[in-house]
Amino acid sequence: MIPGLPFKSRETISAVQEANFSRMMDLCFERHPFYRAKFKALGLSRGDIRSLEDIHLLPLVSKKEYASNPSAFSLETDGLEEEATIYWDVMHTTGTSGGRPTPFLSTTYDFYNTLTANQRALEIRHVNGNDIVANLCPMTLHPYGAYHRTIAACNVMKIPVVSPLPGRPSDYFHWSASLDEVVDTIARTKASILWGVTSYVRRILIRAEEVGADFSAVRLAFVTGEAVSEEMRRDLTERMRRTGRPDAWVSVSYAATEMQVGTVECCPGSGYHNPAPDHFFVEVVDPESHKPLPAGQRGLSVLTHLDRRGTVLLRYSMGDFAALTYEQCPHCGSWTDRFVGMPSRADDLVKVKGMLINPEVITDLLLADGKVGEFQIIIDRENANDILSSDRMRLLLDLKPDADPEAIAESVRVATGVRPIIEKVERLQIFDPDRTLKAKRFKDLR
Repeated sequence: MIPGLPFKSRETISAVQEANFSRMMDLCFERHPFYRAKFKALGLSRGDIRSLEDIHLLPLVSKKEYASNPSAFSLETDGLEEEATIYWDVMHTTGTSGGRPTPFLSTTYDFYNTLTANQRALEIRHVNGNDIVANLCPMTLHPYGAYHRTIAACNVMKIPVVSPLPGRPSDYFHWSASLDEVVDTIARTKASILWGVTSYVRRILIRAEEVGADFSAVRLAFVTGEAVSEEMRRDLTERMRRTGRPDAWVSVSYAATEMQVGTVECCPGSGYHNPAPDHFFVEVVDPESHKPLPAGQRGLSVLTHLDRRGTVLLRYSMGDFAALTYEQCPHCGSWTDRFVGMPSRADDLVKVKGMLINPEVITDLLLADGKVGEFQIIIDRENANDILSSDRMRLLLDLKPDADPEAIAESVRVATGVRPIIEKVERLQIFDPDRTLKAKRFKDLR
């Protein structure tokens, strides 16, 4: 991978992508079990795929196809360079309902590329040698997740990392830190960057404000793992500034396990920069025809690996809607591709009492006046044992004393057409950060 590639010219980036894509196609035609079979069935020969302009000839692959036989998506690496034959780590994609997480294999070659990509991402985010990162990512049952990746990324940048070990991945692990211990560690070490899952970082900031912790060194929060609306960003930013740093800001990333690195903001509103355009190629396609859409037009996001040796995916549907731009970023000057606005899940909308509802709209309403701490949206039936029973929406809320539940219910009704049932509960009933670092904000129990 080329150091500083996102800041090279668009022509340079495109030339590197074309060269890597050509090599990747050679490997897939020769060594990729799944795509070899697909190409044969479609009557595609290597000569049919001459450049990235021909990528639309390749079939889209769904998460279901990948999850059904993940081993078929790994290259046959015998005879390749030694770095390509040794598996460095196995990550797991998010499991679907009723299913198990899907393994994603990386060789030593891939991990070297990921380290470079993470260095670029931190440079885009304005990390410098004076920073101290508080690693608030969770330990997980599956190996080498965000916790270890964060440490590795900081090591490449030669910046110190504080890892309080928040959350508990298993009852067999007894060294996790409580919420108050994590808050104390951040204040005591004067960490300047909080890096973790959105809901946990928010909870840290809530607790820091409650106990009067000195977070004046905290200038940035890197949040990931959950969709972040502008209202959530505002909520986090205000909490950071109230805990001691008036110029603090929040940097959001959009990522997937299959990317191995997040697309990141150089500043709020800048879009989500691809730090590894030589590593993966992103298209936005028409959901029906699967043909690429023009820049700026919203469609289905599709990922193609350009330089991998473990699990390799071509035209892999990530299940999100997004829009891309290839214009130079007016803020940082990079020429890498950027997502315009936060990509959204294709299946975000839910139907309740005949009304289509986006849970994010409700989230924004709950965060608007600062009177709601933890919250959870639940869709279920009035009679759980009767499939014909009417559905309903319940809001489990951790409220400040001066909050008005009736006013909250009415504002949700006006915005969605459905009046929710408000249930006042203790925050630990919704989200216990000593057990898990990611809040379950929405549940459909029907």
